[in-house]
Amino acid sequence: MQRKEEILAKKAKLAELRRQREEREQRQKQGRRESLLDDGSTLRSPTPQRSTDRQDLDSFIDNLVGERGVSRGPGSGTASPAGKKSRPSSTLGSVQVGTETYEQAQGTNGPATYVTSSTQTDTSEDGKVIEVPPSQPQKSKVEYVTYSKAVQTAQEWSPHGRRRSSDSRSDSGVEASPPRSPRASKRLSRRQKERDEELRQNLRREIEEELKAAKDLSLEGQTPAAPSKFPARSLTNDELNAVTSSDDFLVFVERSSKVIEKALDQDYDVLADYALNGVEGLDEDEDEGYASSRGKKGRRIKQTVQFWDERWSQKRMISDLGFSPKFPELLLAAYTKNASAPQDPSGLVQIWNMHLHSRPEYSFHSTSDILTAKFSPFHPSLVIGGSYSGQVLLWDTRSRSPLPVQKTPLTGASTGGHTHPIYSMSLVGTQNANNIISCSTDGVVCGWTADMLTLPQEYLELTTPPPSKTEDLSPTCMSFPISDPTSFLVGTEEGTIYPCHRYDRAGAKAGVDMRLRYRAHAAPVMSLDFHPARGPVDLGDLMLSSGLDWSVKLWKTRPASSTTVAAASSTSAYGQPVANQEQIVEPLVDLSREDVVYDARWSPHKPGVFSLVDGGGNVEVWDLTIDTEVPVAKSTPQVDRNVHGAYTANSLNKVVWEEKEGKRMAVGGAAGIVTVFEVGSDLAGESVKNEEWSRMKRLISRLEAGR
Repeated sequence: MQRKEEILAKKAKLAELRRQREEREQRQKQGRRESLLDDGSTLRSPTPQRSTDRQDLDSFIDNLVGERGVSRGPGSGTASPAGKKSRPSSTLGSVQVGTETYEQAQGTNGPATYVTSSTQTDTSEDGKVIEVPPSQPQKSKVEYVTYSKAVQTAQEWSPHGRRRSSDSRSDSGVEASPPRSPRASKRLSRRQKERDEELRQNLRREIEEELKAAKDLSLEGQTPAAPSKFPARSLTNDELNAVTSSDDFLVFVERSSKVIEKALDQDYDVLADYALNGVEGLDEDEDEGYASSRGKKGRRIKQTVQFWDERWSQKRMISDLGFSPKFPELLLAAYTKNASAPQDPSGLVQIWNMHLHSRPEYSFHSTSDILTAKFSPFHPSLVIGGSYSGQVLLWDTRSRSPLPVQKTPLTGASTGGHTHPIYSMSLVGTQNANNIISCSTDGVVCGWTADMLTLPQEYLELTTPPPSKTEDLSPTCMSFPISDPTSFLVGTEEGTIYPCHRYDRAGAKAGVDMRLRYRAHAAPVMSLDFHPARGPVDLGDLMLSSGLDWSVKLWKTRPASSTTVAAASSTSAYGQPVANQEQIVEPLVDLSREDVVYDARWSPHKPGVFSLVDGGGNVEVWDLTIDTEVPVAKSTPQVDRNVHGAYTANSLNKVVWEEKEGKRMAVGGAAGIVTVFEVGSDLAGESVKNEEWSRMKRLISRLEAGR
């Protein structure tokens, strides 16, 4: 610190000396100019210190001119008797020659000659000076060398132009003696960065001036004359390194290259004749085999694009998928760790763009496997994830860092938070009041706010209701109905689905509702999904569940009020109401499949359409208003073996629909490949008729009556 202050003091002192010297030289020049010129054009001789005879001076000049003949033009030498040319005079410039020359002339008992900046002179071998008026035409071209004391001493001080002493320093503050210590190297690195930043600022200033000049000329209707005022020049190596190593340049190149790739990576046939149906599409006569829609094009699905990163996607399994609610072209994919690369980050979240197939738009990392991740519907730039370590992570697409900007602490249950893996997470509420609800396998449900993840706002422990032998409850999935953010359903490892409440209510406390349960699956429940209910008929009480028992089931959930009434209707022989008895709900539809079903999701627009993926690598699309026995469309992702290798896992773990239009759905699995399908017009949300909602309502009524 003391050394730095000494350097700054020396720099300030040098700057002050330089400024004083420049002011002194300016005053000397101004004084000489005023003493030698009356109005800027008439030559005036300075007043001599002694009295002199003007007539003797004129006669002396006439004699010289008469003896030597006609003088040459400015810059030419005067011939000597031996025929040699004398050297040019070195008294031209702004030196103080008026008084000194006059005194020298008086010392030699001869007339004096005065030289100014507007007078050209020649000197003969005998030391006499010939004055040549500047208006006299030149008669010969001879190189004229001048000497100027003012110009010589007006050069800016530079550390390279002077000898370094043992205790002196250069402008950069680096000592010339002993080898640099680590601290000195660090200072040198910092100064190098400062110099690079100064170079970048200078270049930016030059470019701004050039753009401003071109803009002014364009506004005046003139053609920019850039080469004349701003000639093109090549950057030095230091300037190139300073520009290419800056963070702004790297961000600019990455962002610009993505824009160019999006513009070039479009599947567009310039030779297609749309009047002759030249666009390549699905052939109406094409047969897709089992569960095809018998040639009806509107009910088919077509694979459009696959996303896979050779650097990061290898040997990772996809754990979650999700489309952005604001930007439908963005697709989020969460990955588990790569066991063969322990040095890589364990958790990975990549955001893909439908128009950028070669690389992801964003990549985020974490120190633990990411088991679930979602776009925030209230803040489009935020991505929220749940990890295997029990942490809730928050990433921001506006941040340049791939690490989370916020995360919950790794603490025990005593201080709040999760200590087990988070497999399910939901975001509920409104734009102004919303919460992140996370659920871990230890039966803990926490409510968080995106502004503060250090401590949960809500903490709830779920226990198994009697007559279970143990109170431990291990949730594997969770789902909230659209109309009620205070109640939700959880699927457990034992295959049962329980209704839960976030807060105490009439007839039930916060936690698991012990009056009701859904006898769902004989194996762990893998997914729960409430109906989006975006139509004239309220279908928000419908729910889909999938499990490892190779089945998908359709449920009609019961509200707590009806359950309370049914339980209260039971009385004992003494007329007292019996304690709340547990009621078991049966499914409306039980669909058995050919393999384990990992995920099932409703279409965001069609009332009876949903999709599922299984362990055999199949994706199926169902329409319950058409058929409740077989799917209307079925397909398998086609993998390019040249790109992804000879072996890829076939299992599909996740499926998700794009919410705005409902035209696309994405699937992913154990191979780490994200595949996007486009569904036909009859399965998409382009045109939803009221008749479809009525038909779905009649189907539910018929199924309830049959049950």
